[in-house]
Amino acid sequence: MLKANGKFIDTLPLRNLLSLEESKADTVIIQVDRYHHAHDLYHFIFVMRGITESGKETQKVLIKRLDESENYINLIWNISGLFTSEAGKLFLDLTAYQYENPETDTSQNPPDYLLHYQLPAIEIRDIPKGTSQATDAESYTAFWTQVLETLTQHTSQIQALQNRITIQAMTQAAYDALENPDPQVLYIITAAQT
Repeated sequence: MLKANGKFIDTLPLRNLLSLEESKADTVIIQVDRYHHAHDLYHFIFVMRGITESGKETQKVLIKRLDESENYINLIWNISGLFTSEAGKLFLDLTAYQYENPETDTSQNPPDYLLHYQLPAIEIRDIPKGTSQATDAESYTAFWTQVLETLTQHTSQIQALQNRITIQAMTQAAYDALENPDPQVLYIITAAQT
């Protein structure tokens, strides 16, 4: 549970919580004071907004529940995949707002009351990258087909080399004694025999 201190919410407990592309894996409860000056915030709408380093933005209206003492509001944030769609910093903005007149066109008019809570940015952990080998059967078939083609290609090259050259092992002294080494022979120099 995160607890607001006035309008500041420490996000340190979220530091190692979220990973890339997680969706609805974690639910965070944020406890805020019910009253701010003369306003009962239980009648306000609370929205958590997330902004990635690249500028992608998402938001979620939070569920409100009064705690047992009825002095605090517990905000329930079920973290969707939109908040974890990108690894790196996630800047958070929690707002609470209210319109005095419920008939107000909210798309055309700003709220009558608006509060912004301060939350330090959190980090969305990147997922370690694996090898390029896939795990499904089709990918394995393609992988082994490629291996066999490569072996066949190299086997053909080795056979072609064997048809063109002869391999002969000899000592360095024997090689040095050759007047004209044959260009069609692959000489392998071995240690002198005792």
